[in-house]
Amino acid sequence: MTENVDAPIEQGSHFWHMSFLTHNAIGLSAEERNGHWTPSPEMSRFDAMTEIRRQVVETNPYLVNAVMISFDMQPNRI
Repeated sequence: MTENVDAPIEQGSHFWHMSFLTHNAIGLSAEERNGHWTPSPEMSRFDAMTEIRRQVVETNPYLVNAVMISFDMQPNRI
């Protein structure tokens, strides 16, 4: 029996993860976001973090005043 395997989805060169602590009507809330992305070759790690955070806040405006408690970015390979 053969399996129908779809072609892999193209992904960015790096995997990233951010954690946030935010205040809402009932208290504190922990939020996390992650994804894959290909930074420009001249970007520093700080530049990448700043740009990714900007994009996260653009799609999740309630995180604009959240405290980012962690950020990690690694090559997207095993």
